[in-house]
Amino acid sequence: MTVPPAARITTARLVLDPLSVDDAHEMATVLAAPALYTHTGGAPPTVAKLRDRYAAQVVGASADGAETWCNWIVREGEGGPATGYVQATITADGSVADVAWVIGEAWQGRGYASEAARGMVEWLGRQGVRTITAHIHPDHEASARVANALGLKPGLVMEEGELVWRAAIDPRLPGFADRRRRVARLNVLVGLALAAFGAFEIVMVRRGELPGGADQVIRDVVLVIVGIGMIAFALAARRRVHR
Repeated sequence: MTVPPAARITTARLVLDPLSVDDAHEMATVLAAPALYTHTGGAPPTVAKLRDRYAAQVVGASADGAETWCNWIVREGEGGPATGYVQATITADGSVADVAWVIGEAWQGRGYASEAARGMVEWLGRQGVRTITAHIHPDHEASARVANALGLKPGLVMEEGELVWRAAIDPRLPGFADRRRRVARLNVLVGLALAAFGAFEIVMVRRGELPGGADQVIRDVVLVIVGIGMIAFALAARRRVHR
């Protein structure tokens, strides 16, 4: 199965536009901070180098047909400024995609990398990609947080000094990250209900308005603890998704 050319992707705050050679001038500014290359090596590219690079990438596939290339410029909303890019290198059979993301220094700390990468991965899932990988330097904690938010897990394989992260996705069920958020919300609601019910019964038993003794209070305390645990677990899961 061949993955089609990159299509425009819209997320809550971002628009991922398929790469164009004309993006080189704007992206040279976005990618100008030397700190972006601390873990990947290299140096900020010139406009000319970016034009050459983009001219090769927009072809969309390697000369031997072994890889399909999908590249997007990440923008703040419709017609907004470029903030970075995401990209996917996909195997010839369309089953595996190795993904990467870079957000310019001025836009970091807003969750854009996770949001953009999530939009890309969900698009890839709809095209039939079944496995996502990412190569991340062991010291690159920010990228590791993004990978974790996407559901990728680090393996034991190192390639060219980078650790390979991996996740299996079900192409029949796009929006897996959205489902994780919905499940987390449901767990919060259930946890609140359990904790509130347990606390209510404890108060009513202590007042003598409900029958029950120490055993009933213990059961209600357990309900409160379980409810609080569900809420804590769900909130932690939501933070991982939004990183």
